Amino acid sequence: PYSTYKFLEIMETFKGGAFHRRAGHVLQAMVTTRAKHLAFQEYHPQFPHVKHTLGYAGRPGGPEFYISTVDNSENHGPASQGSKTEADSCFGKIVDGADVVKRMQRQPGGAKGSGFISDSKNFIRITSFRVVR
Repeated sequence: PYSTYKFLEIMETFKGGAFHRRAGHVLQAMVTTRAKHLAFQEYHPQFPHVKHTLGYAGRPGGPEFYISTVDNSENHGPASQGSKTEADSCFGKIVDGADVVKRMQRQPGGAKGSGFISDSKNFIRITSFRVVR
């Protein structure tokens, strides 16, 4: 649906990016792209925010995205983040490379609480990607 289409648009116009946040529950990436944020949030209960799924950060979300490192169904699903109805769009799943995600969770420099990396030399740069359809 829409959120998946939006991710493909983000990757199609991708100019650069890096993982800049290592919180206890997500690894968050910022990206440089011509694509704009989502026009609306899209969520379906058949696609909850379980471990290794991809979701959009922010309201209504994007182009920044995150990888859930734990089951985030309660943190990012319906009635989370201070809203009775909103939920982050969950649009993909890591199908190969769980070992890489585990190594990424050791990223140095995350600030206590927020997990944002204060020094850009500790960012994990996105140098290439592959979308499997």
